[in-house]
Amino acid sequence: MRKQYDERFKLLIVQQCLREDTSLREVARQHGLDESRVRQWRDSYRQQGALGLRRKYIHRSAAFKLMVLERMWQDGLSRRQASALFDIREQGAIGRWEKQYHSGGPSALTPKRKGRRPMINKPPSSPPTPDAERPHEELLRSWRICVLRTLT
Repeated sequence: MRKQYDERFKLLIVQQCLREDTSLREVARQHGLDESRVRQWRDSYRQQGALGLRRKYIHRSAAFKLMVLERMWQDGLSRRQASALFDIREQGAIGRWEKQYHSGGPSALTPKRKGRRPMINKPPSSPPTPDAERPHEELLRSWRICVLRTLT
């Protein structure tokens, strides 16, 4: 299960990292955190300030994903640098986009539908036809059935 940390805790960790007397590795070890996570928090804080430490839920278009990948490739940025530059807080998102792009091209970057599939709409059943529209033979047949039922 993935552990989530609140904004105050992240800020405390980042402030410890930014002090000159402690290293990032030391701070991560003191708090039992992964060094890469602490580095990501520090980089986000440097780019966006305290807002960079907040959780962010956003759906990104295929065009945005492609723009991020192209910028990363053109400027020779690492995934971590591109994440900080474009404020992408989800760890591993850019790597996933890159894999999707290489496996299926730009069209593979379009968001996939999530959740249950919608139910198939059945065509509405036709209402019973009034007697005036039913053929004469069908009316006779139904009348005979009614008569036979009453006799037996």
